[in-house]
Amino acid sequence: MTKPVQLRVRRGGHPMLDSAFISYVTVMSITPGPNNLLLAASGVNFGLRRTLPMMLGITFGCALQCALMTTLLALILSWLGVIRLPLVTLGCAYLFWLSWKIFNSGSPKSRDGQQPMGFIQGALFQAINPKAWLMAMNVAILFTPREGATLSHTLLIVSGFALLNLPCVAVWAVMGDQLRHALRVNWKLRLFNGVMGGLMAITALWLLVDEWLSVLQ
Repeated sequence: MTKPVQLRVRRGGHPMLDSAFISYVTVMSITPGPNNLLLAASGVNFGLRRTLPMMLGITFGCALQCALMTTLLALILSWLGVIRLPLVTLGCAYLFWLSWKIFNSGSPKSRDGQQPMGFIQGALFQAINPKAWLMAMNVAILFTPREGATLSHTLLIVSGFALLNLPCVAVWAVMGDQLRHALRVNWKLRLFNGVMGGLMAITALWLLVDEWLSVLQ
């Protein structure tokens, strides 16, 4: 589990040209988490084209979080300390519900009338996604100059983040779409959705336990 980094701000420079920025955002964006598990499951169950709005919404929501964190760093950090545990608890509860929905979407008939997340839903989901908040907070801490964030710096952070995040999350949607053709057999689809639902539940449990342990320490 990735731990929050120590408070450290940079003296300046352009984050889009910073190898550390590129490396951090890429690794955090492409590794398994709630967003990527949802995208893979949606790609399998609904196809790439119907998953695109959610994929774009996820990138938009994450970029918006980075903008808020970078612009209001000191205020948000103090505010986040108060609401962090309730936020993580609420987010993990929603992840458990999503894992159950994925688990039960095992056959084509069970998906009748269902729709994948849209752009707005994908963006709003970031508000209760603990990994997204951690990523946005660390980007703001690590890549904000000591003199504070200017408008141009914030725009660079947001643009750089979106350019790196979108292809990373697209990998999971495309992977799910490609698997869709190999999972036309009913039992294979049920198995895939069962595994993805289980991984989502494990992710939620991991995040929740890790947060409670950090509070108790």
